Amino acid sequence: MRKLLLLVGLFCAGQVANAQYYNIPFLNAGQNPGGVNPDGENPYPSTNNSGWSNIWNGDATATPSYSAEQTIPFAFSFNGTAVTKYTPSNFGTISFDAGTPTVIPTAFSNLTLPSAQIPDKSVCVLGIKPQSVVSGTTTYQSAVMTKTYGTPGKRQHWIWFNFFDEANINDGWTYWAIVLEETTNNIYIVDMKTLCVSAGNLCTNNVKMSLGIQVNGTTAYTVAGSPNVGAQQITANIFTAADNSYYQFLPGNQPAKDLSGVKVTLSPYLVLNQAPYVCKATFFNNGTDKITTADVNYSINGGAAITGAASSVAVSTFATQELSSPISWTPTAVGTYTLKIWASNLNGVADENSKNDTATLTVNVVDKIAPRKILNEIFTSSTCGPCVAGNANYLKVTTGLTQHSTIKYQVNWPSTGDPYCTQEVRDRVSFYNINSVPRMEVDGGWDGNAASFTNALYDQFNAKPAFLEITGAVNLTWKNKVTADINLNPLVNFTSNNLKLFAVITEGTTFANKKTNGEKQFEDVMKKMMPSSTGLALLPMTKSTAVSKSLNFTFNGNYRLPLDGQAANHINHATENSIETWDDLAVVIFVQDATTKEVLQSETFPIVLTGVEAVEQGINLYPNPANDMFNINVGAMASEKANVVVTNAQGQIVYNGSLVNGKAQISVANLSEGMYMVSVQSGSKNLNTKMVVRH
Repeated sequence: MRKLLLLVGLFCAGQVANAQYYNIPFLNAGQNPGGVNPDGENPYPSTNNSGWSNIWNGDATATPSYSAEQTIPFAFSFNGTAVTKYTPSNFGTISFDAGTPTVIPTAFSNLTLPSAQIPDKSVCVLGIKPQSVVSGTTTYQSAVMTKTYGTPGKRQHWIWFNFFDEANINDGWTYWAIVLEETTNNIYIVDMKTLCVSAGNLCTNNVKMSLGIQVNGTTAYTVAGSPNVGAQQITANIFTAADNSYYQFLPGNQPAKDLSGVKVTLSPYLVLNQAPYVCKATFFNNGTDKITTADVNYSINGGAAITGAASSVAVSTFATQELSSPISWTPTAVGTYTLKIWASNLNGVADENSKNDTATLTVNVVDKIAPRKILNEIFTSSTCGPCVAGNANYLKVTTGLTQHSTIKYQVNWPSTGDPYCTQEVRDRVSFYNINSVPRMEVDGGWDGNAASFTNALYDQFNAKPAFLEITGAVNLTWKNKVTADINLNPLVNFTSNNLKLFAVITEGTTFANKKTNGEKQFEDVMKKMMPSSTGLALLPMTKSTAVSKSLNFTFNGNYRLPLDGQAANHINHATENSIETWDDLAVVIFVQDATTKEVLQSETFPIVLTGVEAVEQGINLYPNPANDMFNINVGAMASEKANVVVTNAQGQIVYNGSLVNGKAQISVANLSEGMYMVSVQSGSKNLNTKMVVRH
């Protein structure tokens, strides 16, 4: 008799006293189970994330098969029996039968469980099939990979089905994982990433998967909707656990009353003089009974429990609710506290599972918190078609918002790449293991497609407090020397030896790097890093002890538009530059942990033009855009001999003449539409601006 356990608050049709598993859905959890796996989800993490082992690799020509038997790295029980090994397959199973199973499906398919084509003692994510995709010079193939996380007693062993296809998503990809957990003997199925792709464009089809555990030919426990379970998120190519869902399979029968602590919802950073604080946490109902009354308890640093009845309790099966203690907490001093919160006395009786009750949070009580200015780093290219949507979406999200800094790195692919790619861009690509565009990093902690960036994500990162203030001044002299005098004021002690100060010179708007994707301008383009892409190493910082740094860089030579993004055509900063105009430069300052990639704080300093010799000072160019002609007036050169050169986006000279009394009128009637560079030279002065022709 088939025994199927359904998710949405229903028991399986055949559930009886001897049932061995029940499962709980954590849909759109936004994290991996237990938060133990912090790795990103880039293809082939054996190279991008250390510690992964590739145990199978293949393409669309593969047939259903098993890979080598694997050893479980800790004691584990399946269906109440100790097991030490498992055999993974390329069709979405791991099997605990000894040795290579003899049972194998005839094709890659989402079979209904139990199935005679699946071995006994198996965990299944059926429906996936191998594929290969060529991107540039790289061919990506499906892979089965393993890695173990955590500390002894709390470890998780992950079996990851990476970059597979599925019959309903055309040329797209889907990622799933099976996770074995030490001590609890829990099994998790993780929905990591799914995208439907057709002819290079996103589509809206979803996968149809069979998810569950097959004990034998008559007994299986499956996720609701099997064999046609869809992925929860199918619109964004997010490379982190931020879009993940998972299904938890627990040994035994589902209890009636079981309220588990999910997370403490108090901020991990509290300001001392803003106390008292309400201690609260989110709880999940694992039991069959709706919970309508409960006590909320909390303890500080392992001290005595403080207990009070929560109000308005109504937690249905497989639902969550935030519950608060009626007794507030007032910290006594600045410092670090361990806060534990748990529920008890559920509907007047004890919780039936005490192992999952408690939510814990390390709380830092501080004197002061600084407003955060998040750092958005966007990797894009004028040869990348999908980058158009990424750049447009980013602009849409950030328009009118000010609590962020932006840096765009123009990369050297696809095809020949963006003309404004430099070696420093390539270094930043390597730092983040960027292998696709559009791509975006937020404070070094969100890695995704810029087209998937949202106002909710912006608010999420912006709400995180900062404990570093960045102040200072930046200026640019007429010799094209950028100087940044920066002050760092730590509000707490920073003990890391891996902190670095980065200073990035950006150009507000560029028009010349037009290639194949149709974009006519790029904003906040990285032009130079000071002193270099490796940043400036910082010593550990002491609370309230300011750190001052001065950085500078002089742009040499004249403007050049490189042919493309290949290394042979990169700007040589010793003799030339790619600054289209000097009047919209800025310097983005940020402090980052070079190991964890966490950005502590950022700040953007617009260039301050200094003195009568400042670049662009006194230049008046009008009308701009120009149709028939434009006028140039440089009052400071009225009594000097000065030359005017106008060049097009290809660097070709289209006008070469002189100023008369600091003025000139130049015809553009025969010039093509586009952006042109206007350079004025007088003695030791070399002033540059840009002019747009639009007929």
